[in-house]
Amino acid sequence: MAVPLESDALSEPDLVRGAARGDARAFHSLTDRYYRPVCGFVLKRVQRSDLVEDLAQETFLEAFRSLKGGRLPEHFSSWLFGIAHNCCGKWLRCKRPVLFSPSDTPEVEAPPSEFDARQELEEQQRRLAALENSLNELPEETRKLLDLKYKQGKTCEQIATETGRPVGTVKSLLARTYKLLRARLGASGEDGP
Repeated sequence: MAVPLESDALSEPDLVRGAARGDARAFHSLTDRYYRPVCGFVLKRVQRSDLVEDLAQETFLEAFRSLKGGRLPEHFSSWLFGIAHNCCGKWLRCKRPVLFSPSDTPEVEAPPSEFDARQELEEQQRRLAALENSLNELPEETRKLLDLKYKQGKTCEQIATETGRPVGTVKSLLARTYKLLRARLGASGEDGP
């Protein structure tokens, strides 16, 4: 038969005061008294048995820190369960990654076949040829604006300075050109720029 420790005979308020003074045996006695009830509370709250030990330990660690910091609760059990409630709430609020069962294999999209890749390349080449044809049908002046903008990378302000036109006119000409190209490419079943 185990011999009761001196701290086991002390009242709860005496144990709380002892733990607050740093008496490890007093805090151990409080832990012995409340560990199972706190674990039951945690299990009921989070519904996950794999978390009970961690959250119960977090509860008692927080209680120990608070007692060492000079906090003396009037009703230890209510205070302790309040800490457990907060620990569970903190865990329930935190975002966790979605876990998959090891038996479930993730759905992996099959890589495109060589036939699909060849079709995609042919489609891109066809669209590029349609764009080149539409560009060649544009007036020389418009093609020059597009060349300055896209091949030379100039801003509308720089193009205006170089061509001697107002910036608004350059922007307007480019906007009309885009609209024309979209219409031409759209009429042939293509998506425009």
